[in-house]
Amino acid sequence: MYPEEKSFSMKKVLPPRTKRNVVGIIPFDGEKFLLLHRVLNWKGWEYPKGGIDEGENAEKTLGRELYEETGLKEFELVGKVDEYNFLDKVHNREVFMQSFLVRVSSNNKVNFDNQPVEGGKKLVEHDDFKWCFPFEAVKLLTHANSRRSMKRAIKMLGLKE
Repeated sequence: MYPEEKSFSMKKVLPPRTKRNVVGIIPFDGEKFLLLHRVLNWKGWEYPKGGIDEGENAEKTLGRELYEETGLKEFELVGKVDEYNFLDKVHNREVFMQSFLVRVSSNNKVNFDNQPVEGGKKLVEHDDFKWCFPFEAVKLLTHANSRRSMKRAIKMLGLKE
């Protein structure tokens, strides 16, 4: 028999946090920035990003992720914008993010044909894109960390918000 007066609560025990290294890719065509509309796990605007796979360096990941998320193959690495850590609450992991500014041609067609496949099904991460002037890009980005990185990229290019 259980004592009537005492109650107990069960605390949810989370698995230990994992760590992930990620690159953020801020594509720029000389005038505008490319943003993607995210629909997987949350909805809003972001620039392309993705995890560094085992055996990859940041530059190889830039090319792979840019292609997977936008279909763009050609890019010129302008430079590293910033780096920071954040907690990915959806996957309970610590993320080390490095953001890079890359020059691409907006004459190339952006497409979502190369999104990853998981369990035999294509994961739909993004459903739309937009080329934005600097002030629009900062305004549209959903997350504060992304807005901060975008502002730094704009400053790197000597542009005005």
